Formats: sequence, C-alpha cells, structure tokens
Amino acid sequence: MVGVLIRMKLAVLRHSRTDATRALNGLGYGVGICLAVTTVVLAFLDFSHPRLLMDLLAVTFALWALGWVAGPIFAGEPPLNGEHFHRQPVPRRTLAMGLLAAALAAVTTAVTLLAFGALIVFAARLSWVAVVVSVPAVVLLLLLVVLLSRVVTLLFRMLAKSRLGGVVTATVTAAMVSLSSFSWILIIGVSLLLEYGFPPAFSMVVRSLPSSWSLIAVEAAGRGDWPWTVGPLLALAVVVAALFLAWSALLGPQRIARPVVRGSSAQQAVRWGPLIRDLFRGDQGAIYLKELRTWWRDPVRTQNIVMGPAFSIITALFPLIFGVTTAFPFVGAAGALMAAATCANSYGQDGTALWLTLTVPGHEKADVRARQLAWLTVFGPLTLALTLAGCLLHGDPALVPWALAATLAALGGGSGLLAWVSVVALVPGPDPHRSKNSPMDHGDVTGQSFLMCFLVIITMCPALGAAWAGHALDLPSLLWASVPVALLTGVLCHVMLGSVAARTLRDKGPELLHLMRSGKPAVPAGKAGEDAVESPFSTMSRRRQTLLWSAMAVGILGLFPQGLAPLGIKLNGSQDKVWFLALHVPEPWQWPVIAVMIAIGLAGLWAAYRVYRTEKSRLQAAAPRAGADQLTSA
Repeated sequence: MVGVLIRMKLAVLRHSRTDATRALNGLGYGVGICLAVTTVVLAFLDFSHPRLLMDLLAVTFALWALGWVAGPIFAGEPPLNGEHFHRQPVPRRTLAMGLLAAALAAVTTAVTLLAFGALIVFAARLSWVAVVVSVPAVVLLLLLVVLLSRVVTLLFRMLAKSRLGGVVTATVTAAMVSLSSFSWILIIGVSLLLEYGFPPAFSMVVRSLPSSWSLIAVEAAGRGDWPWTVGPLLALAVVVAALFLAWSALLGPQRIARPVVRGSSAQQAVRWGPLIRDLFRGDQGAIYLKELRTWWRDPVRTQNIVMGPAFSIITALFPLIFGVTTAFPFVGAAGALMAAATCANSYGQDGTALWLTLTVPGHEKADVRARQLAWLTVFGPLTLALTLAGCLLHGDPALVPWALAATLAALGGGSGLLAWVSVVALVPGPDPHRSKNSPMDHGDVTGQSFLMCFLVIITMCPALGAAWAGHALDLPSLLWASVPVALLTGVLCHVMLGSVAARTLRDKGPELLHLMRSGKPAVPAGKAGEDAVESPFSTMSRRRQTLLWSAMAVGILGLFPQGLAPLGIKLNGSQDKVWFLALHVPEPWQWPVIAVMIAIGLAGLWAAYRVYRTEKSRLQAAAPRAGADQLTSA
C-alpha cells in the first residue's frame, strides 16, 4: 500500500506540472534550502546570553511548523488526499499510513529534515548522549510537523466553505502575504533581540510549544537530567500518535461543511428589494440586488471582503515595532488597493453563470454597472471608515488630504479597472458549487492581481502628484485639491472602463463562456490557431519568468517600502530612521534617494509588465502562422 501510493503520487506530479509550476517550485525549493542551511548555521553560533541560542532555535522550529501548517492550505489541493479513496474498501488507518509515507516522500520533507539537523548540531555542542537523544527527537519533530500540517489542512477544508471559514481564510492569507512582503521589518526586531535577549515571558511561551519539546529533551540530556529528557520525548510521541489517529478519522468524505451557504430570508429580500429597485430602475437594480446578496452569502466573496482590510491593518501594525504610526492614515487606501486586486476576477469567480447574462442580449452594460456599484457599496464605506480611523489614531492632520486622495482614487480606479480586467484577462475558475477549499484552487490569479495593483497605482498618481505639488510649493489649497482630482480620476475610470468592459462582454461573451467552461480560449472554425493563444505564463521560458518575478519584486520593494514609506515619514516630520535607506543618508540627499527609489520601483513594475507584454505579443504573432500551417496541412 505504501509503495503504491508513493508511486501514484510521483506519477500525478510528473503528469500535472507545467513549466510555470516547475519554475515556481524550483524557486521555492531554492529558498527552502537556503533557509534550512541558515537554520543549521544558527546552531553553530555563540551568543552573549547563554540561553539565547536555545530560544532562537525554539523560535525557528516554531516557524518551520507554522510554514508546514500554512503552506499546504494556500498551495492548493495535495496530489493525493482521502477523498480520492473514500469509495475504496481500505481501512482508514492503513490509508493514513500510506498517505503519510507519500507525504514524507517529498522535497519539502527533505529540506525540513535538513533544517531540523540543527538539533543534532546543537546536541553535539553538549555531549554524545545528547547526540543519541537528538536522533529520535528529530524524527518525532518531523512527524509532528507533517501530521500537524495534514490535520490542520483537513480541518481548514471543512471550515472553508462557510462564511466564517472565509473570514479565517482571508485573515490568514492576509497575514501570510503581509509577513512575506514586509518580513524584512522583523530583521530589525531580531537584531534588537540578539542584542538584549528574549523577554522571559516570550521565552517561556515559545518553549512550551510542542515544536520545542525535542529541543528541551536534548538540552536536558546534555545536563544529565533524565526525567526532563524522557518526559518531553514521550509527550511528543503521544501528540504524534494523537495527530495520526485524528488524521485517520478525518480521511473520510466531508460531512461537516455544506457546499452552499444559505443566505438571508425572503422577508429581508422583500424589505430591501423594492428600495433598491426604486433607486436603480430596471435590470440594473435587480442585478445590483443579486450582487449584494452574493457578496453577503458566498464564502469566496467573504474572503475578498476581509482580505483587503486585514492586509492593510496587519501591514500598518508592523512599524509599531519602532513606534511609527505613519502608515495608519493610509490603511483605507491600502485596503482599497488590495480589494481591487482580489476582486479583479469577478466573472471568473462566478464560473459558467455568465450564460445567464448572455441569454439576454443588450443587458451587458447593466450587469457591469451593477457589479461596479455593488463593489463600491461593499468597500467604499469600509475603506473610508478605515481611513478616518487611521487619521484619528495617527493624529497628524497634514496626512489627511494624502490619505483621502489615495483612498478615493483607489476606490474609483479600482471600480473601473476590476470590471475591465475581469473580462479582458479572465482567469477560469470552478463554478461556485464546485469551489475548492484553498485560495489557490479558485484559479491562479497571481498575474491578474499584480496587474491590478500596478494599474490602480497608476490611477492614484494624478491625485498624489497634486498632493506632492501642494506640499512642495507649500500651497495648502493645492494640497487639498488632490481630493477633487482623486474624485475626478475615479469617476472617469469608473465610467469609461466600465463602458469598455460592457462592450468587450457583449462582443466576446461566448468566447469568455467557452474559456470558463473548458479553461482554454475558443478557436473559431476556419481560423484555427488565430485566437488559440496560450497564456504567456505557461509558455514563457524559465529565464524570462525569473526576470519577470525579479522585476516585480524590485518594483514592489522599491516603490512601497523604500519609496512611499519614507516619503510618509518625511512628510510627517518624524526623526525615526528605522529600516529605510533614504533616511540613513545625509539630509540634503534624502529627498533625491526617495525619488530614485520610487523611480526604481516604477521601473521594476514597468519592466515586469513589458516582459509579460512581449511574450503575449510573440504568442499572438505566432498564432496566425500556426493556424495557416494547420490549414495547409489539412
């Protein structure tokens, strides 16, 4: 059974990976190996505080366990899971044993085992007895993280199809994205901890985690304290056995979550329906009401609602490590930006329900406008409230026009761009009743989200440029003029891009429906190959993929952390230098460095966009030739 499942897993992986996934996996494996080697090197270091090394290893092992818990949730469905075998007459524990062996036969497991080798290095610094104890301790620690990952993933899947699950999913996703984007802030905090040591309360909490029990056992073996050597290992073995039994019990078909969440009662529909139809006459009011109900009922939409505010709030809390609150007024703008990025696949999220719109020709514009208004209804008051709360908490009125302009421009630009991007760059996803549990299984919208962020930032530039000019010229009237500029930009984007999206939906609706049904663009008869253009991400070479993601990373880091963030600190008049390069150079050079960083960020984002466009243009140019060759051979 074990050998069969391992071979089955390897066969599935061998036949399901594309060049893009191989490139991303290779990048992930490289990063994982670097982190594992860093963990091992950490065990060789000496620190002034005698117990600091043990605390650092405890924190590191806890982070590895967290990675195992959070990683599978957002990486998509595993190659093999219990649902694939729930109709087979296989005992659950036998199946669990086989799936555990298949999970251990992975590159990620080997990388984690390398990282946990730091425990053996730590034991070698104590005694040979500690080395002997460290071997079973490493095995138990590895089994702990693997089984914990599988159990948490199954529990998460049971929860993910409810609105509460959508809230949890969005919050955890936002925390992971924020942590990965701004984890370099934590490096400053780590440097301070290395200098002054961990607080006693934090040290006690992190050592009480199961991921630290093997470390406690090895340290006790080095001291010859056998009760504290055997006790943590036995406790760890009991936890591993309990996780294995829990996993065995959870491997059956899901019976807890319902695939469809029931919405509000008919009485609510009677109360609010006429009011909305009075405000928006005709089909637009009916579609708007339908969209509002969908935003309230659909767990995927719940994730979208929570994702933006959660990301912006968590990101704004990072600078509090240094007592900086400059990011607070811009929480609403960041939330609107993230909301636009996460909602850009509006039609793709609805799946093949597009046929309901296509069967009534002439209603495309009403559908697009209703979606735009529903998005503004959901996120407009929310982001404006966050902006107001952030300005009050920060307390500096000088940033109020900046925050209002950025928020209004992001809302207006986002409402127009999400309608346009949703039809011109649609990513096919599963129908809502077949929706998977992982955010990555709703369609790979990574490129679409990056494109939305880039475009929304462009729509914010006129308003922020007016604010910059007012600040530079010391003209308060011009500074506050950025707010009406933001309103004008937002209204233009909303109206013009919505109209373009409606025309595109009317002209290419059947092709979009075919794309959502089959996952591939439609090929009209007699024009084979003309429109069968593959995704640039699937055909791009590894070198160009690396260039694209590297340029994107440089653009994001240069524009936000090293450009806009120190800009806000300078405007606030704060003297804190924290981690920003521009604030560590002499005063006359700070503004030029900020300008250079913003320019580098914009150049990086533009370079990533050009790489994408070049590949797409190449595919479009090659498609007619391929079609002509097919017709000639026919």
